[in-house]
Amino acid sequence: MLKELIEINYATVITLSCLLVFIFTNDYFTKRIRSLFLMACLMLFGLVGADTVEYWCAALDHLTPVRILMSAIGYSLRPMIIYVVIFLLGNLKEKKYHWLALPLVLNTMIAFSAFFTDIAYSYTADNEFVRGPIGYFAFVTSGFYEVVLLICTVKLYKSVRVSESVISGVVACSFVFASIMEAVWKFEGVINVSGAVALTFYYLYLNTQQFKRDSLTNVLNRRCFKMDAEKHMEELTAALSVDLKDLKMWNDRYGHDKGDEAICTLVECMERVMKPNCFLYRVGGDEFVVLCFQQDYDAVARLKKDMEAEVAKTPFSCAIGMAYREENEEVGRLCSRADQAMYEEKRNMKASGKTSL
Repeated sequence: MLKELIEINYATVITLSCLLVFIFTNDYFTKRIRSLFLMACLMLFGLVGADTVEYWCAALDHLTPVRILMSAIGYSLRPMIIYVVIFLLGNLKEKKYHWLALPLVLNTMIAFSAFFTDIAYSYTADNEFVRGPIGYFAFVTSGFYEVVLLICTVKLYKSVRVSESVISGVVACSFVFASIMEAVWKFEGVINVSGAVALTFYYLYLNTQQFKRDSLTNVLNRRCFKMDAEKHMEELTAALSVDLKDLKMWNDRYGHDKGDEAICTLVECMERVMKPNCFLYRVGGDEFVVLCFQQDYDAVARLKKDMEAEVAKTPFSCAIGMAYREENEEVGRLCSRADQAMYEEKRNMKASGKTSL
């Protein structure tokens, strides 16, 4: 039996142990992200422990309360792990989506009801497992969260975070297949190893993204802007130059936290209306560039108009300059024309007395 337990859990334990080393030695991520990764790791370790003890108890010729307890913990933790992954990959805020925890609460109550009812599952006198009328509720709950994870995948894709959407989709599918294998074909430890590999892979992905993204806004940085412009020169069709107005005033009057809020609000507005194949870069303190690939003139003009409309809903304002690429035009000149258009708009806004206040 020891050999079987090692075969089932070795890959999961080693993967999770390596991930814990990464978590405790990497200070690049926010406290929230590190906490979510740590929580998921600890849950997976707990699931490994519960499954191991339950597997050992199942080999006995008599029922013990420990087996019921470990089964209840295992059924409770499986959907919990997917729940945490949703907040990681979907970048959801816990306070806004607290209602998502309701199925977890119900599932945990049903799982622990095995101590006094057979509605979920029970055991015979000779330690045989018997599934009750709602014995698949834990798998249904996991399925619900897998659907939510797939919805997050679609939202990531629509927000132009294509690479993250692919990873999110792969993770969601891995959980779906793992749940099916455990529920239908009675595989052991499949969700454990799927969760461990998915978490580690996504952690490493996020780590590599730190070199491409701005630390405040999480949009692509200036270095990435130059690389993308050079690499995809043939597909580049337009550029938008965006400048937040009155940033110095916000900083001087209300402090730099307010200035950061203004920058982040501007980014949120632009990302809400961003189109596929259009990418946002922060190239300076309050300066941003949008590169549009394989977009016609009208689509870029609509993007500019949509961005202005979104920003107008906030206390802040910005100037946006647009330049559509001429034949064989260099990136530098294209962006320079976009800058000129942006400065012209700033002058017009100043002449009309339009400010953020």
